[in-house]
Amino acid sequence: MDAAIFEEFKRLVLWLVANDLQPVFVGNNSWTITSADGTKTPFQEFVTANIGEFDWFMADSCPMPYKPQKASTEYVLNELGWEKHEAVYVGNTETDMRTARNGGLLFLNALWHGEANDYGFKFDSPKDIARFIDCFYIGIHSWFWALEDEDLQVYSLAPFSTMSARYQDAHGFSHHARNTAKSGGGDPVFWGRLLASSVYSSGLAEDISFVTSYPGHSTTSAEPSVNTALTIFADCMQAKFIPDLLVRHTTAQKSQNARIAGKAVGVKNQIDTIHLNPAPLKTKKGDRYKSPPLKKGKTVLIVDDFCTQGNSFEAARAYIAATGAKVLCLSWLKTINTDYNELKPMVTVKNPYGPNTVADEPTKVTHWFSSHVVNPAATSDLSAVFEKYYHWDWP
Repeated sequence: MDAAIFEEFKRLVLWLVANDLQPVFVGNNSWTITSADGTKTPFQEFVTANIGEFDWFMADSCPMPYKPQKASTEYVLNELGWEKHEAVYVGNTETDMRTARNGGLLFLNALWHGEANDYGFKFDSPKDIARFIDCFYIGIHSWFWALEDEDLQVYSLAPFSTMSARYQDAHGFSHHARNTAKSGGGDPVFWGRLLASSVYSSGLAEDISFVTSYPGHSTTSAEPSVNTALTIFADCMQAKFIPDLLVRHTTAQKSQNARIAGKAVGVKNQIDTIHLNPAPLKTKKGDRYKSPPLKKGKTVLIVDDFCTQGNSFEAARAYIAATGAKVLCLSWLKTINTDYNELKPMVTVKNPYGPNTVADEPTKVTHWFSSHVVNPAATSDLSAVFEKYYHWDWP
């Protein structure tokens, strides 16, 4: 083992312990390391002597089923009394990836041992793993805004406002998010990691079958830059990322421009200009579904950059509801002091796989913005995380 790599690995393990996080070692067979003089030492013995005592689960010496079976991670979680979303899996081999994926655990791909597979969020060093955990698990305390009412589930990471001093974006994270989403700038790795860790740690990931992003207002809008991160996240969760599940068949009136012009903005503008793709992309190679994948019992996570009144999410819900599938809605930012308008009763879409037109603006029920603020300190939390992420170092 490379001495420098081991020293940084040791630093990661001790950092986890110092932050009340429990490292656990899991393998099929007991490991050994070979010193320069050829001496072989059991890895567990070496770690105990050089770092400390930890929990070890080795299938060749305990009742744990062999990796990559789903039962192997189930055994460990049951023994420790943990829920899935309370653990992440760090590894780099094909077996590691399959073990994490079969067990529904977020896979952190440790590249410092060499790149063995292309799955999971990639980390060049133990320090990068520590930064990820510190920023996106320890640093984020909950959703900023969450609306859960029967089959309506909408979540937002942080507030957005250019006017309110209370939600002033002193460190620029919301403008950074907008730049990432709208113009291809910013940092899609940062926002992808933040989105994935937030959904995963909340426990919502266990219900997701498909992940997609909401299309831009134009028929020629570019693919959202965060789609790469959403693909990785979906792979980790045994879900499918479908980039073109929702199709913009006609350019919609841009909500921001309409509001500036003093015009009413409603969900009809969205319903009339989107539909579901009957044959969306199935694989990265370009293969397509031969029949529509949505049906009863499936759940779709829809990701959008901004949530204002909820018009985009409600239009998507109308189309997906027509297939029998359920919807989870996630936005990076929620416009403050703007209430969410739920379609109620839900609009009936006769053909979800082709254009539809509603005669009038549908009936809606209003959910007050202020009633669903979960974490008023989200601006401070995310500002601190945003600043820390780009200047992170070992304490």
